[in-house]
Amino acid sequence: MMHLRVASVFLCAMLAIVVACERLPGAPKASIPVVVGSPSWTLATFNTNCRGCHSQGAEGAALPLVNPGYWKIANDDQITKVIALGQGVSMPGYLDENGGPFSADEIDALVKGMRSMWGGEPHDGNPVLPGTISPTLVVGDAVAGALVFESACANCHGANGPAGSVTDPMYLRLISDQGLWSAVVYGRSELGSPPWNSPMPNHPNGLTPTEVADVVSWLATKRTQ
Repeated sequence: MMHLRVASVFLCAMLAIVVACERLPGAPKASIPVVVGSPSWTLATFNTNCRGCHSQGAEGAALPLVNPGYWKIANDDQITKVIALGQGVSMPGYLDENGGPFSADEIDALVKGMRSMWGGEPHDGNPVLPGTISPTLVVGDAVAGALVFESACANCHGANGPAGSVTDPMYLRLISDQGLWSAVVYGRSELGSPPWNSPMPNHPNGLTPTEVADVVSWLATKRTQ
């Protein structure tokens, strides 16, 4: 009889252990599979591959992608092409065929995911901008650009400007000419910088394409080699 009681107690103890392992803090639950294109996947992919240069704050050397002004102007085909093939010497291509980590479908999902989170409806047109991937580039005049900067930009972006100096040597060493162009055209909403065609000091209608090219050319001359 004693043996029967001991066996019963043992079986009850084993059953309790098995049941406990099925709930916390027992055996871990199976991980939830990551869905390509989901918000969590998009954010993780951005943080891992893009944030270092295209950060959400003011610390990134390139244009922040969390920028409504950028998504209002650029279309998905342009963005996909830049991610896949790279741009200039600073940004490599991310398409697997070019040695990158993403398939074409993953790049497409990343673009759609970022637009869904930060940009609103896709832009399907090809806007006329002062120099970009598609439109014709405008050759800038650095001498004229110095005057444009002084009249339209220096109040906020001069040496002691409240939005941060864009003539700082370290900043100019980190950012490419394309990055400078992007910052002028799309603006930096997190710094209070308007897009190129928005009202600015002494420029109520914004800048012209030529003025954008001029000011970028002048800023490029301030970069130390």
